[in-house]
Amino acid sequence: MVEGENDPPSKFTELPEKYMERIRKILSPGENIEFSLRSIAGSHAQGMNARAFGGGAAGTQAGHPWMVITNQRLMLVSKGLMSFEERQFRYEQISSVELKQGLVEDHIIITGMGVNEDWTFWKKIRDHTMQGVQILQGKISQRSQPQSTGQQDPLNELKMRLVRGEITPEQYEKLKGLL
Repeated sequence: MVEGENDPPSKFTELPEKYMERIRKILSPGENIEFSLRSIAGSHAQGMNARAFGGGAAGTQAGHPWMVITNQRLMLVSKGLMSFEERQFRYEQISSVELKQGLVEDHIIITGMGVNEDWTFWKKIRDHTMQGVQILQGKISQRSQPQSTGQQDPLNELKMRLVRGEITPEQYEKLKGLL
């Protein structure tokens, strides 16, 4: 029997207390956890060729990695025997979230800002995995919509366009000079 095959879904959706203790310490004031999901494994690549997932520094996250979605950011956390690894991304740093469904397992691919995350989840929790993808996609689309309260700061909007990769650093400097 494969590990996780007959585990209840709550084992994959409810953060264990040992994780909650550590996460509470890094949450910002007013930040709340909205969704969490345990994966089988997680890997990441960083650097210029991260989008191709073949270049840059690559690594895997030890232990039982968790995807934690808050109202302010995405956190990818895992606890090993002697360590606690945590990577975090503000939603404006993420350019896309994709779900690839397989026969035994599913993958969530998260790309943006020179980072490519590939997280593997059991097929049996596909409904939860799809829910996580939908929440993340909603967060990404919210950040790309103009704020309805007040006027948008042109310099801030220009910075956001640079972060999203819509303009080059050279274009940013030229446009900044025009403001």
